[in-house]
Amino acid sequence: MNTLYKNLCLGFIAILLVGCATGKNAFDKGDYETALDRAVNRLQANPNNQKAQQVLLDGYDLAKNFHERRIQQLNKSNDTFKWESIYNEYAKLNKYYRDIQRCPQCMSIVNPSDYFTQQETAGNNAAQVQLDLGIEALAINTIETGRQAFSHFQMATRYNNNIPGIDTLLTQSREIGTIKVLIEPIPIHSRNLELTNEYFENVMFEYLDQFSANRFVRFMSFEEVEATETQPDHVLLMQFDDFVLGQAQIVSKTVEVKRDSVIVGQYTDQAGVEHDVFGTVKADFTRNEKTLLSGGVLNFEIRDAYTNKVLTNRKIQSEDVWRHEWASFNGDERALTKEEIKMSKLRELPPPGPQALFISFIDRIYGQVEGNIRQFYRNTRI
Repeated sequence: MNTLYKNLCLGFIAILLVGCATGKNAFDKGDYETALDRAVNRLQANPNNQKAQQVLLDGYDLAKNFHERRIQQLNKSNDTFKWESIYNEYAKLNKYYRDIQRCPQCMSIVNPSDYFTQQETAGNNAAQVQLDLGIEALAINTIETGRQAFSHFQMATRYNNNIPGIDTLLTQSREIGTIKVLIEPIPIHSRNLELTNEYFENVMFEYLDQFSANRFVRFMSFEEVEATETQPDHVLLMQFDDFVLGQAQIVSKTVEVKRDSVIVGQYTDQAGVEHDVFGTVKADFTRNEKTLLSGGVLNFEIRDAYTNKVLTNRKIQSEDVWRHEWASFNGDERALTKEEIKMSKLRELPPPGPQALFISFIDRIYGQVEGNIRQFYRNTRI
């Protein structure tokens, strides 16, 4: 009974698999594209498969009639973007044609029609619609409509990549749709410290160039704005409100360390044989830690260049602790671990200069500055 049940299940599964492989199931559900695709694949592998032959014979005519009716309906439509849909319908018909052409057995069953001319015409019409909409948006000459125009022109090239002057229109619309951001010189205010922000400016401009590569935003220096006579839309101000250094602090801690079962000598027994003498060795180990705290605040602000209105403002604070450790000991070195011996060979070092500490501080706040820029200009991606 169990064997009979298993055989029936296997037979049923086999029928399902054959149906799926030949595309009959998809055909029965009206999914002509999948049905034809599976039938063609099956006939390429097994030209004598009768079910696949029948699916192809019935399916191609039904699919062809289905898409042609869709095209007739769309032609009567008043939808602005109907040509894109018509283009897609012809594209499916041409896919059937190419697939069947690659299968000799399929060509003996059906005679497919090509619609390449019709598809090209529909593509040209779809491109013209997008082109006209782009030109209308471009004429309004705002940042938002510039981006809309760029999107329309890009869409037009999907349907026709030989539109005269399209590169100029893409460049023009991207320029109009791009926010120009003037980066003000970055001043530093610090009590009694001579610092330069050249490092910060370099890493910031490098990041901003990368960030704006595929976005409707361009960051410009004061020199670039003047040289190109560009009117900025936003002004980015970054100012170090203060950077201070604390006093170096040294903390020392001495502990007694010891190790058992260490050879501390030898003795000779009555028979003249030498033996090791084991004992405990000790040392006073002093660990020293020198720290120097530095910290500051960067004022991050974006303003509207026309109204001077503050669009966003952040006070970015950070601290950095320079730390150095060394050690010394008094007693038997054998009581120390390898790490303690290594530390005892180090010597006290002076703290880095203010500029080096300032750069370390910059590295800590740099990620926060990037995050604020990404957040504010998150909707500028092309």
